[in-house]
Amino acid sequence: MPFGASLGAKFYRYRTLIRRHWWILALCICLGVAYQAYVAFNKPQLYESVSRLNIREELVTNLKGGFTDGTGNFFGTTIDQVKSQLVQEHAYEKLRLTAPNLSDSVEITPNVPPRSNILTVTGVGKNPEFTRLYVDAVVQEFLSLKDADRGSTGKQVSERLQERLTTTKEELAMQKKALQDFAEANNMEFWQEQGRSSAKFLSGLKDKQAQLENELQRLENLTPDQLLTSSMQTSAPRSSANAQPGTGRENPAANSESAPSFNSELYTEYLRKRQELIQRQADFATWKEVWKPKHPRLQKIQEDIRRLTLAIDTIREQNKEATASRIVTVKAELKSLEASIQNWDGKVREASRKDAQYTALQGELTRTQGQLDTLMSSQETVSHASTASLSPWVVMEPARPAVVVPRGTTKHILTGLLGGFVVGMIILLVLDRADDRLSSSTEMLEHFSEPILGQIPNVADTRQSSGLPLLQIEDERYTYAEAFRSLRSSLIFMPNQSELKTVLVTSAIPNEGKSTLSSNLAITMAAAGARVLLVDADLRRGDLAQLFDVEGQKGLSNILRGEIDWKEAVLQTPYPTLSLISRGPVTNQSGELLLKPMLVSLLDEFKEAYDLTIFNTAPILATDDTPTLAPNFDGALMVVRAQFTSARMTQNALNALYQRQVNVLGLILNAIDTEMPDYYYYRYPKYYAA
Repeated sequence: MPFGASLGAKFYRYRTLIRRHWWILALCICLGVAYQAYVAFNKPQLYESVSRLNIREELVTNLKGGFTDGTGNFFGTTIDQVKSQLVQEHAYEKLRLTAPNLSDSVEITPNVPPRSNILTVTGVGKNPEFTRLYVDAVVQEFLSLKDADRGSTGKQVSERLQERLTTTKEELAMQKKALQDFAEANNMEFWQEQGRSSAKFLSGLKDKQAQLENELQRLENLTPDQLLTSSMQTSAPRSSANAQPGTGRENPAANSESAPSFNSELYTEYLRKRQELIQRQADFATWKEVWKPKHPRLQKIQEDIRRLTLAIDTIREQNKEATASRIVTVKAELKSLEASIQNWDGKVREASRKDAQYTALQGELTRTQGQLDTLMSSQETVSHASTASLSPWVVMEPARPAVVVPRGTTKHILTGLLGGFVVGMIILLVLDRADDRLSSSTEMLEHFSEPILGQIPNVADTRQSSGLPLLQIEDERYTYAEAFRSLRSSLIFMPNQSELKTVLVTSAIPNEGKSTLSSNLAITMAAAGARVLLVDADLRRGDLAQLFDVEGQKGLSNILRGEIDWKEAVLQTPYPTLSLISRGPVTNQSGELLLKPMLVSLLDEFKEAYDLTIFNTAPILATDDTPTLAPNFDGALMVVRAQFTSARMTQNALNALYQRQVNVLGLILNAIDTEMPDYYYYRYPKYYAA
């Protein structure tokens, strides 16, 4: 269901509910106003007296404005003390002695305005003089209580601060001595310098270890020929800064070379021999085309090539041996470095441990010094507060003469209006929840799964003394006539209804307009050229003959009794293709007549003679006639009158039809209000006029 449609339907429903039951809302508002007026005029006359206190300026200056607003501890505690039972009991006892002839019950309300240091004490009572005296008594008792509490509390706080100061000073002296003893015993300047230099030398050793490990990995992974033919890199320059701390020896990392080849002389000789060999091979390739094989110079070139090849092979063998020797040397150096690293790592750790101990002692000393400074500041603050005044409060204004408290009549009246309105709306909502009468197709879709075949507008304003007139050939009720044309189209084009020749029109309860609706449906079908027979099957209260203004002395009851043939009971109407069979004489045995077997054969004859037969039947919940008759028809239409028929009753009527295996074609919503948001398209009646 679209949200807009549902919201519009709810709004219309509540508006209609208020229009229908406005007196409930008015009655509740009147009762609420009357009750509040009674409360206001019967309320006893009250008097109010106010006294004000403020904080001493010198105390605020000394404490650097250390007071907070009403949510802080100071003012919150003050308000609680003024309202305390102890203060008020002492005030009452004092007044019993000083003013025994006065008696009353006074309500005390202390308050501190936001961002203010003024305490307002307000008293409200029935006796003006007693109220003023009582407010003064409460203020005096409060000041006395604050003086007593502040004196004892200040002394206790001062004693505790002095104890903590003494303890903290002793602890600070012990920590200073411990720090000095530790520095002298461990020669911290030496250890700090030792830690820095040892860490630097240890870093150099680890760099040398990493270089040797890389060289060892390269020597083990590459073949001697690959090592020999690899690119030559320059050796890293030695740095005089990498000296062993305290010895003047050079850092081992300074002696390392970053070159991938450890034997530069062999590599240089190998390169020179390779270049000579390549040159001689090129000479041989050039001169063999010119000289004969026995030529001395050509033989000399060949001899040089053999000599150079032998020299290169010799260099390769030397490099292989040198590589194996270098691997052994690097491993030995790594083993020696590992022992040195462990030794220097221990020295670095020892220096770090002593430095950490020294730093921890300094941190403890700093924290203790901060605590001492804080305690001394607190002692100074308490001293200033105690010398300023025993009580921070000064009476700025004693209790004023009590003034009359307004009764608040306007407030009571507004409260009565609002309360009565709320109660009235609650009652209307309860009524709405209990009222399940349907107003629109939107509400019908929420309650029923059956299709809505037609929606007939309410034309009750055209009612005459004889009832609602039937449709005419040129009826000026354009929207009314169009609604029945729409219903006709819905029936003609219904899916899965190959043969629909007998239709039953019924409702759940009386006065839903099914007789008028079935008559106008028959007229609309006949206007389309169909041969239509309208039968009044409500044998108890049928009134179709009166609607068509014809004589209906003989009708369906006579036919079912076998008194006449059905053709003798057929009446002609003002509409050429529409025939009518009235109910006939009223009977209380309609259920027995409708159960006769001849009814089935009668319907078959109607199907042969007419294109469509419409039966107007009795309400389902009023009698059992319709559920008895309905299974013999091709389909049934259920009429629901808007704002009249209960959804619960309609559902019960539908269940009665479904129990008899009746083919319910759909629902027809009758007498809808075209002012509802769902039916805005009915607001253009002039469009339907020719």
